[in-house]
Order: sequence, then structure tokens, then C-alpha cells
Amino acid sequence: MKIPRFLLFIPFALGLVVLGFGLSGVGSVIPEISERFSIPYSVVGRIFLFHGAGYFLSLLFAGFLGDMVSQAFILRLGLFLLVVGFSGIAFLPTFSLIVIFFMTMGVGLGFLDCMINPVATTIFVRQPGTILNLLHAFFGLGSLLAPRLYSGINQLGGSWQNFYQVILAITLVTFLLFLFPFIPKKSSTLPFKELLGVFRKKVFWYMGLTMMFYAGGVSTLNGWLVSYLNQGGMTLPQAAVFLSHFWTGLFAGRVVLSFLADRIGYLNLIRLNSIGGFIFVALAVWTPIHPVQTAIFLFISGFMLSTLVPTTLAYAIGSYPETASTAAGWVLFNNGMGNLLFPWLGGIIATTWGLKASLSLVPLFLVVMFVFQQLLTRNSLRRRTEQ
Repeated sequence: MKIPRFLLFIPFALGLVVLGFGLSGVGSVIPEISERFSIPYSVVGRIFLFHGAGYFLSLLFAGFLGDMVSQAFILRLGLFLLVVGFSGIAFLPTFSLIVIFFMTMGVGLGFLDCMINPVATTIFVRQPGTILNLLHAFFGLGSLLAPRLYSGINQLGGSWQNFYQVILAITLVTFLLFLFPFIPKKSSTLPFKELLGVFRKKVFWYMGLTMMFYAGGVSTLNGWLVSYLNQGGMTLPQAAVFLSHFWTGLFAGRVVLSFLADRIGYLNLIRLNSIGGFIFVALAVWTPIHPVQTAIFLFISGFMLSTLVPTTLAYAIGSYPETASTAAGWVLFNNGMGNLLFPWLGGIIATTWGLKASLSLVPLFLVVMFVFQQLLTRNSLRRRTEQ
């Protein structure tokens, strides 16, 4: 019996919600963890380092494994590791052990993130740019719900571990749904040596560096904004809600702009979003904190940056369908590199020069991202001319 497409959309949507929780929930809980274990930002920042390292290392191998072995197996393995990682974070009592399980969670996020995109395009074959943007809207939903969920639990007297217990329950349901055999079996696999050949192409490097600096900017903003606003006089619940305005904008942008991806072209949409993202992130970071204007700037920042990841993934998978997992993995590997290095660097800078200095790096990262995006566009136009 053929399963209706809208039902098949549900596990993928939940998978992106889990990704949003896993990648974006860390910044909200950092101040409480720092206070709970009486450690400075430079030490608690190790959570970002280990979490990012797990994500980064898994992306290094996930794309190759998907093309060499099985996309479905790697996807399900990622969800299993997420269940293990969230369990350790939610129930273990010591900082050193919790850091290890943040890394386990990062590995699971990398496997899931890398595989869910090419697997989705094998099921939803029409207008992949639109579908990936709609699916990634649920990443935005998970990301905007993460700080609000934490804020609500905190106000009710709960802790950051209660927050991760809720996420664990959602992840377990998602894992069980993906155990059903609805994912098509891959018709063929490729040897490792052949997969390495794609890295001779400049376009791969431009896509990767675009994602690295995008992730560097967004993850630094996500990781340290709550702490910055809390230091500026807001309570933790208030600051967490302010962070959610950015993710609300990202969610809305992916829903509203998703239908443009296959109409105006992937690279044109990325270019427009890059420019708008820089302008409004700069306004949010470099103007004085104000309850209304800061919330508006954060919302529009998220809206403008919303399509960069799914549209770049759609471009990579569509341009190299025979090595779709490797292409998606390379884009997300560089995303993971940004998540690994930039928030950790932000913690070191915050300890020395203050949180304002860390957040001031975000617009600069986005400028560098735009430069590599322009090189990507120029390379694509040259390839079309040669053909």
C-alpha cells in the first residue's frame, strides 16, 4: 500500500525539529550550567567545543558512508545516537560526563542532518528546493521553540535537565517513526576513490566556505546572545524569548520564501538573503538594546538568512545527484566547522573583551560569507557558459 505523501512528511518534519532543538538549544542553557557548576564562560564554552566537534567529525564521514553504504542506515544511526546523547545530558550529574554526552549528541545530529536531506529528495522528487526549504522551516520551528520551551520550564521551577528530558521524548518518537521501511533502497554505491574526485571542483570549496561563515555567524549569535542580554539586565527567561525572535523569523522565512527557490533560481535567492541578513544582523548587534527594535531586527535577521542552508543543499544535491550524500555532507561539514570553532572562539573573546565584542564578529562573518557566495555564483555562470 502506497503511503500518502503528507504522512511521509511527518517523520522528516520531526527530524528537522529535533535538529533545531539539538543545535539551537545549547545557548539557552549555558548561563544556568555555568551557575550550577560554578565555572566561567571559558570553561562552560567547552560544551560548544565538544558538541561542535561531535557534529563536525560525524559530518566528515557521514556523506561518504551514505554513498558507500546506505543513507537510511546512517540516518537511523544518527537518531539512535541522539537518544543516547540526550539521555546522558538529561540525567547525569557531573559536568565532565555531560560534556561527553553533548559530543555524542553532536555526532547524532551530524548523521541525521547529513542524511535527511538526500533521503528526502528521493521521496519528494518534485521541486526539491521548495521541499527542502519547507522541511527546514521545521528546523526553524525547533530552534525558535527551544529557548521558549526552556524559558517556560525555567519559570515553572524546572532545570536545563528537565528541558533535555522533553527533547529526549520527542527524539525517541522520531526514531521509532523512521524505523518503518518507507525509505527507498539505494540502487548503487560508489567507491571511496571515486567520491574523492568531486573535491577537484572549485564549486565544492565555494559552497563549503559559504556555509562555514554562515554557521559561524548564526551559531555565535545563538550561543552568546542570551548571555549578552542577561548581562545587560534581562532575566534569563526574557533573554531566551528574545533569542527565539531570530528563530521565529527563520521559520517564517523558510515557509514564505520556500516557493521562490525553484522559481528565481537557488543562487539568486541565496544572494538576496545574504545581503538582507548582513544588514539586519548588523542593526541588531551594533545598535543599543531596545525591547521593540532589537526584537524586530532579530526577527528580520532570521527571516533574511532563512533559506541559505536548505537552498545551498538543494543546489549541491541537484548539481551532483550521483554523489548526493557526499555533496550534502560537504556543505554540512563546513557548517559543522563553523559551529565547532566560532562560538568557542566567541567564549574566549567574551572572557577577555566582553560579550559585546563576541557578538560584533557576527556581521563580519556574514560579509565573508557573501564574498564566497559571489564566487559560487560566478563559478556557476562560467560553467553554464562553457556548456
